[in-house]
This record gives sequence, structure tokens and C-alpha cells, in this order.
Amino acid sequence: MKKLLMVAGLSIVLLGAGCAGSKAPASGAGGVYGTTDGGRSWIAMNSLPLPTGVSSISGADITSLTRDPSNANVVYAGTLANGLLMSFDAGKSWQRPPEDKAFEAVKTGAVLDIEIDSQRPCVWYILKSDRLMKTDTCGRSYAQIYQEGRANQKLTALALDWYNPSIVWLGSTAGDVYKSADAGATWASATKLKDDISAIEVSRSDSRVVLVASLRRGASRSTDSGATWVDQEKDLKSFAKASNIHGFAETTDGKTLVMNTDYGIFTSADAGATWTPLTLVTAHGEVKITAVGVAPKNGKVIVYGTSSTLYRSVNGGQAWTTTDLPTSRMASAFLFSTDNDASMLLGVQAPVKK
Repeated sequence: MKKLLMVAGLSIVLLGAGCAGSKAPASGAGGVYGTTDGGRSWIAMNSLPLPTGVSSISGADITSLTRDPSNANVVYAGTLANGLLMSFDAGKSWQRPPEDKAFEAVKTGAVLDIEIDSQRPCVWYILKSDRLMKTDTCGRSYAQIYQEGRANQKLTALALDWYNPSIVWLGSTAGDVYKSADAGATWASATKLKDDISAIEVSRSDSRVVLVASLRRGASRSTDSGATWVDQEKDLKSFAKASNIHGFAETTDGKTLVMNTDYGIFTSADAGATWTPLTLVTAHGEVKITAVGVAPKNGKVIVYGTSSTLYRSVNGGQAWTTTDLPTSRMASAFLFSTDNDASMLLGVQAPVKK
């Protein structure tokens, strides 16, 4: 994969102390942290080399972490206010798009998610709250391929079909789910839920299986790539607040699927057809779970994070260990190593002010 080159004179708005390989600060700093021992110890992974010296991304609030499926060393991070970040050394250091008006849409504001074409690594999709951007030149140029035209609605979820990456899924606060079968050239309505779309997951065991989650009204599931849908809200009704869904995580083979809800964490061994709640350290619904993850090649290794703590299980949720997060910011994203269940990146965000 060709890297996006840094350009001289690049300005920086992500301020704060910390660099890759340094010990994590006691509190307050954001950005990305790394562990190789399951979270017992952390290092800040916030180095931002510039032509004028080394700066830091430790002021950034991370929304998502994505790995290039064709190159494990290439990682992308979305942020709440500082656009797109890219790493070409597995998160040890980061780059930003060039300082040019042509890149303004992806280098400023919120980037909610990044999806990479599994067959063409220079094709990236970048989700913002009001538009979907795409590059087919490894970030040397970008085009807008979808615009949310309603002032009171936002885009919230993005997913790419790994088997046929020309199929792209989008969700919005209006409950709309859109599908493109031609890599974003045209779009059609796939389904509509009665609440904000919070996540879209394409099953790794069969890409025709698609799950769409909402913030308060459960999920809907398709087994034919969106031609028909089955409402799953009733299946979760017996668990208080389980219909409030925040996200999914999945193993590479799709045999273990994890779902984060206000009730707690559920797992599925049949691509989301049925769900089983896990027994957690805290009482169900007692603590806000802000991020979940599962090891790519080992569905027994599950992690979840809160505002202060990392919870980790190596036996599918039968028992948990707890460790403090390396910062006072809450866990917002996990990204496991492809070959080491104890190694992962952690993205964090400042707590939401009420």
C-alpha cells in the first residue's frame, strides 16, 4: 500500500504531551494507548512526526479504530473534532492529511468511522455526520459520494461488505438504512427502523447476513443482503434496556458476535439469529459500557471498557479481570492485534458533559 506523504508546513491542532513508547499519563490525556499484556500496562501511542519536530495526538477524542485488511501495520483513527488520523506502523506514530483545502473535509471536524475495501486497499470510505467521503487513491484525493440533506438528521453508521466491497451500508438518526451496490455511485433505501441507527454489522461468516441496531428500539436482521428483514426488538424485551444497542464486535470467522447494550453484553454463535447475555462483574445496566471488543481469532477473549476500567475475559465471559484505564477519559474503541490476543490498541474520549 502506498502511503499518504506528509507535506512541509503542515499545521497541527492536536495538542498535548505524550509520544509513542512513553508511559501513559496519570489522567486527562486522550488519543491512543497500546498494551501487549491484556491491559495490565499501557503506553501512549500518540506520536505525530512533523517536518518541524514531533508533536502529539494526545488532545484527540477517538471515535473509531480500523485496520487495513491487507496490511496489519496500517491503522486508521476517526476523531470527534480533528478529522482522520493514519498510522503506517501499527499505531506507534500517526499522520494527518495534508494542509490543503482539498483535504479539509477529512482533516477537520468529526470522522465517525473509516472502512477499507478488502480487495482494493487504496479505496477508503470516511463517514462524517453530514456526508460520506471516498478515496480510491490511498488518500491523495477525496470525493463526496453521499450527502445527508436534512438539517435535523445525521449519518451515524457505516459498513462495508467484505465479500463484495462494492456493497456499502449507511445508517442515520432518522432510522434510515441505505445500500449502495456500486461502491457509492448510487443509493437505495434498504430498510427503516423507528429510531436512530447506532450500528451496522455485516456478518463475517456470511456477508448476506446484515444486522442493523438502533439506540432504543432493538435490531433488525437480514439474511439476504437487505431484501427482507426480521425485527429482533421482541427478542430482547425480556432484558431491561437491551433494546438500547450501541455497537457490535466480531471474530474474523464470524463464529462469535458480541453486542453492547444498556443491559450489558450479549454474544451470538449464529450470526445474530439468537443472543445470550454474559454475566458481568457489575450488575446489568449498572455501569455504562462505552466500548466492546473480541479477539479476531479467539472468540473467548472479550473486552469491554467503561469510563474508568477495562474488563477482560479469556473464557468467553465466564470470568473477568479488571484493570484501570491509563487515562481519565473513557474507553471508546478497541483494536486487537491480528496475531496476539493480549495485544491491542485503545482509543479514548473525554466524558460526555451532561
